[in-house]
Formats: sequence, structure tokens, C-alpha cells
Amino acid sequence: MGVVIKKGLIKAEGKVSKLEKSLIPLIFIATVDADEVTIKFDIHKELLNFKEDDYVEIVVSRDMPDYVEGEDLVLWGKVLTKKKDLIEEDKKRKYVYKLLISLWGFLVVIKSENQKIIDSFDFMDRVYFKLSRKT
Repeated sequence: MGVVIKKGLIKAEGKVSKLEKSLIPLIFIATVDADEVTIKFDIHKELLNFKEDDYVEIVVSRDMPDYVEGEDLVLWGKVLTKKKDLIEEDKKRKYVYKLLISLWGFLVVIKSENQKIIDSFDFMDRVYFKLSRKT
């Protein structure tokens, strides 16, 4: 597992820790834990090619990522919001940063204590979201 965060690119390999049904029919909400980031995203039932405890790679990039046709899911969307939330945990205060991306109505939320997450993209950037199942 690992995470790369730089201007115009977030690449994360991690474990699908949760896969739950959304209130929207045929839609699931997946949670991927990858070292310093957590990624939650909506996905249609027909596009599910993984299950809980599988490992996946997620790439969010301004440029079209390399992909394997028929195996990888690649969508594009826009960066909607960059948030900085102050939370208290065990009497300690810390910031959590969130990047929200809309993939034509499907939502992707990338959360981390690393501020580079929100510095990697600008508002309304067109980004590609690639999801690959790791074997």
C-alpha cells in the first residue's frame, strides 16, 4: 500500500474496508483505506469489480492515466470543494482535509490529515478518476 500526492495527481493503493448500499437504488458506497488517506466514492452495482477486503489502486489526475480497457474503470469529473475541518480527538485538536470530486453526480471524497490533498488540485479542475483492482 502507498500514497503519492503531488500537484495534479493523487495515487493511492489500499484496502476496501467497507462496501455498503446507498439509499439510491443500485448504488454502493465504497471506502478505501490507504495509509494516510481515506477515499469514499459512489459506484453503480454494474461497475463493481471488487468486494470488501480486496485491494485497489485509485488514481486522480489532471491527465488521462494509463489503463487496461475492460478491467479498469476510468471516469472524469470536476473538483467541487476543498475543505479544512478542525476536529477534536482524545482531547487533541487537529485538522482533516477533504477533497470532493463530482463524477457526473457520483461523489468521491478524499480525506487526509495531510494538507497536500487539497493543495494538489484547484476548484473546478477537470480530473480523471481511475479505479483498478489489485490481484
